[in-house]
Amino acid sequence: MVCKELTDVLCDYLEGTLDPETREELEEHFNDCPPCMAFLSTYKKTSNLCRQCIGQTEIPPALEGKLKSFVQNKLKKGR
Repeated sequence: MVCKELTDVLCDYLEGTLDPETREELEEHFNDCPPCMAFLSTYKKTSNLCRQCIGQTEIPPALEGKLKSFVQNKLKKGR
């Protein structure tokens, strides 16, 4: 597994839904790649912070509209 491939399966890895072979391959990669291990740590921290913040902060309607528009435009461009 190369560094770029790990981003495709990182969410599944953290949720525990990867098949055992892929999980083992990914963990071997983490052991041999300090930058990816640092990325994993940052990803975990970011995910945890997002979960803690959900529902705690109200988004102003104008910002919510801009955010939705931005995401929709990005999704359309990615297709």
